[in-house]
Amino acid sequence: EKMAGVAIGAGRASRGLVTSATRRELQAWQRRQLPLIGGFLAGHLKQFSVNATKMRRNRLFYSSYNLAEEKNEEDIPVIKSKRFLSIEEKNFLNENGYLRLRNFAGTDTCELLRQRLNNLIDEFDPESSSSIFTTHEADRDLQDEYFLKSGDKIRFFWESDAFAEDGKTLQYSKRECINKVGHALHVHDETFKEYCSKLSPLASSLGMKNPVPLQSMYICKSPRTGGEVGPHQDSTFLYTDPPSVHGLWLSIDSASEDNGCLWAIPGSHKTSVQERFVRSIPFEEEEEGSGKPSLKIVPFEKTMDSLPQEGGVPIPTEAGDLVVLHGQLIHWSNKNNSQKSRHALMIHVIDGGCSYSSENWLQYAGGVSNFPQFSNSVENSRR
Repeated sequence: EKMAGVAIGAGRASRGLVTSATRRELQAWQRRQLPLIGGFLAGHLKQFSVNATKMRRNRLFYSSYNLAEEKNEEDIPVIKSKRFLSIEEKNFLNENGYLRLRNFAGTDTCELLRQRLNNLIDEFDPESSSSIFTTHEADRDLQDEYFLKSGDKIRFFWESDAFAEDGKTLQYSKRECINKVGHALHVHDETFKEYCSKLSPLASSLGMKNPVPLQSMYICKSPRTGGEVGPHQDSTFLYTDPPSVHGLWLSIDSASEDNGCLWAIPGSHKTSVQERFVRSIPFEEEEEGSGKPSLKIVPFEKTMDSLPQEGGVPIPTEAGDLVVLHGQLIHWSNKNNSQKSRHALMIHVIDGGCSYSSENWLQYAGGVSNFPQFSNSVENSRR
């Protein structure tokens, strides 16, 4: 009642209808209310700060429209971009076979993934593997069991220039000599699993009814040792019927023509799957003990003698950009001729509603039923 009376007095004061005594009473009431209002606001701001801190601790990754990026927080990477593709982005992807999403992930995300990868390499015993990765068929060891059984594991693969002439001594540091680490980082490592889990909406935007994060690989392409990756189609290696694989390539470092950025031929995803990289023995027969498989490249819906590079365009990226690659897109990357690394993380996603061939090189122990899912990739892989 007193507040109402004072308010009436304030209205009168504005019209010059009150005495100086009423004006002094109004001013005294205002002074008494300020501490109460300040305390009310301070309490709510404190509670908001506590809630925000809890959210940051409980979630490594979050969208920028939920919380603003905070550069000073430790171990809090940020996925900045909207998670679903716009109509314009879908149209560009459908027309060209690739799509570059600028600032998809924060630099904190990139640095966290890089540091985790470096830790894994540092812990890796170089004597446990001599497997060299190459995309050149003539140089492949098609009976490399270490590679063949890496589909559901974390394994390390060397650059072709990693070793000295004796074939044992590393020419450079261990980190510089690793070509890539794969192919189930997102299954067995919590940091990579957390990043991968945030890609589900993007994968759904690609038209997949049941997107499955089948494969992950961290590609180093270091200075001096980072070799070229020849023209290829991802469906050659991860074939489904009908074809469904898409690559989600996160640029950990900035990538230019100097340090080996991606190249692609726009529209080449409309080309049929030219070859397949398959096991000599289907996976289910191997599990039954029917023999030791090897790998081979076989013609499929072949319409050309070899995959071309004519008409290719570079796809330069900044750290945090993500490039979506259609499985039939002809793409490649050149040797790193700079003094800068070109780290990237690739997640290959397939549609679980499509038939996955048991002839594909990449298999999970126990078969298709043990493929990881976005919601619980680690738990599914351990069944």
